[in-house]
Amino acid sequence: LAQARASMSEVDLQRVLDDTRTLKQMQETPDTPEALATIPSLGLDDLDKQNKLIPLVVSDIHGSPVLYHDLFTNGIVYLDLGFNLYTLPQEYLPYMGLFGRALLEMGTAAEDFVKLSQRIGRKTGGIQPATLTAMPLNADQAVAWSLLRAKSTPEQADDMLDILRDILLTVKLDNPERFRQIVLEEKAGKEAGLIPRGHAVVRSRLQAHLNLADWVSEQINGLEYLFFLRRLAEDAENDWPSVLAKLEMIRELLVNRNTMLCNITLDAENWIGFEPKLAAFLAALPAAAPALHQWTPQPGIVPEGLTIPAQVNYVAKGANLYELDYQPHGSIIPVVNYLQTTWLWEQVRVQGGAYGGFCTFDRRSGALAFLSYRDPNLANTLTAYDQTGEFLRKLDLSDSELLKTIVGAIGILDAYQLPDAKGYTSMMRHLVGDSDELRQQMRDEILATTQADFKRLADVLDKVKDKGLVVVLGSLEAIKEIGWLQATKVL
Repeated sequence: LAQARASMSEVDLQRVLDDTRTLKQMQETPDTPEALATIPSLGLDDLDKQNKLIPLVVSDIHGSPVLYHDLFTNGIVYLDLGFNLYTLPQEYLPYMGLFGRALLEMGTAAEDFVKLSQRIGRKTGGIQPATLTAMPLNADQAVAWSLLRAKSTPEQADDMLDILRDILLTVKLDNPERFRQIVLEEKAGKEAGLIPRGHAVVRSRLQAHLNLADWVSEQINGLEYLFFLRRLAEDAENDWPSVLAKLEMIRELLVNRNTMLCNITLDAENWIGFEPKLAAFLAALPAAAPALHQWTPQPGIVPEGLTIPAQVNYVAKGANLYELDYQPHGSIIPVVNYLQTTWLWEQVRVQGGAYGGFCTFDRRSGALAFLSYRDPNLANTLTAYDQTGEFLRKLDLSDSELLKTIVGAIGILDAYQLPDAKGYTSMMRHLVGDSDELRQQMRDEILATTQADFKRLADVLDKVKDKGLVVVLGSLEAIKEIGWLQATKVL
């Protein structure tokens, strides 16, 4: 750049300055109503007034709740096995980021992990570990499950269930070299993902302070999990018997059909043949009296500056709106969607130079978060977040803009899903008590959104300005310049 500048004449330099002023003026000038009117759009009459329902039948087999979804799956059996994480003391939670992999990648009494992996590849469409954490509405207790998500053809359903039975009952956990390899792979993956997924890192860290579900998620899959992996890599090498004892205890506590659930997505004809196979599978699992634990996250909320060797920042600020006296209402979905595509886009991305600016809201937990992605700024971005309430208060929204915002919100609700995703979504809604009636009420409120709803949210966002928590992942220099962030070296 210095060489390019040195080769430029005064006329060339002046042209660059003029172009920059023109660009800035274009960025700050709203599009005219005539220009906006040329964009095709839907009307309210084009939108479905009723939510799309997912079929669900709840039953019980050998003490395990069974959620069944009668959907056309093109001949594929989708099975989610759920293990209640409340069976574990809270100090075991960080292991769950590894335990699902250990079940599938450590081998069994009869097969090493290579042969087991080959068998899974031959006989199924895949078996993947997952975690589900969420807050029910108006509740302090989170929903927390570890899952094994499997799929196969009906003809190979017996093989799939045999594999699941083998890994749950005969997994060979006593393999320190293989386990440590998995730990190091997880650690390397988490470290490599810090910069590409920095906005997700700060959101997880922020919301872990706002509700129990996100706290659990942070222990299992967030930055806290990375810190745990670094300690565990040493423990697995220096004190393997202690690590093995914890893994064996986790398996013993989790594999209990009285604290498990099964979620199946399959057409009715194939379900008739699969149900007795599932019953036989569950009958072979241990059954013990449920013993559930209570978790007590350590209090203490401080603004954090998480330092990495980067020249960009990921800036998060947020709060639990329900603790700030916000009453749940569906209109928040179009308002948040509007903020992302206007105010935050213009202030954080277009003028601020970040790669992205976001606003997210979890209507179940009440957690609202402002986020930026690959952001050259820090203080200016926080200022933009804090001015959001004033932006909404002064907003003069045209009818066409309001309509587009409502259409966008309905598009979020009605996003296309494949059959397995529909079954998973229905399971989650069932677990958190998100009934069809509540969701229809939310849709009705979205469709009835007015400009007054935008201005009502402004008062709540002013409280976020004053009481919100800040978490930043970025350069040490930028974090030091702010002064009031508690710095922690991450990488």
